[in-house]
Amino acid sequence: MKKYIIPLFALCLIISCSDYHIKKEIKNGSALSKLKNSGIIIRKTNDTSISLKLFYKNITQWLEPYKKINNLKLLSETSKNLNSAFGESERFLQFSNKNDFQYYQTIGIINGYLNKNKEELDKLKNDNNLDSFIIYEMDGTLAAELQFFDFSSMIIIVNNKNEIIYMDRQFDKYETYEFSKELLNEDLLDQVSNRFLELMFKLDYLKEK
Repeated sequence: MKKYIIPLFALCLIISCSDYHIKKEIKNGSALSKLKNSGIIIRKTNDTSISLKLFYKNITQWLEPYKKINNLKLLSETSKNLNSAFGESERFLQFSNKNDFQYYQTIGIINGYLNKNKEELDKLKNDNNLDSFIIYEMDGTLAAELQFFDFSSMIIIVNNKNEIIYMDRQFDKYETYEFSKELLNEDLLDQVSNRFLELMFKLDYLKEK
């Protein structure tokens, strides 16, 4: 598998030329600016065929060239209660039958997730000296025979009191000339990582070394 390294010129693309369709729902700029040690949890749906190990490996390599202003720590050793959404009803990202985003239902599911997993989150916080968590929920679909892939996601940031201080949602679909499932997997991984890094730069959690 290829090694994922962002060329330096990609920084401009990350900051100014995003093609992602992102909708911010919550942003507490003052609280976000105070965070210095955030733990990153990747949460994926059962329908997403790519393993968590590959998602963590990819994001690690994308983060490598940059200086961390916020000491972002990837938490790859978490339980399935934290890193998996077992069905549509457990996903953070919720829509009505008319495809309207269900804000309050989403908030309720996130708060339920935080309360249910409080013991594990507290242990992660204490063991890693964290002041916050960045939870990146992702759902990805690949169809090599139809030459497309897509992914939807939410990024949630919670402070030391498990209060939501940032929340956004995203969906994008990509057509491709590629028939190789392996290469489509790599493309999806790169898009997922780039989406994450884009936000980290905008929040001033990363900069060039």
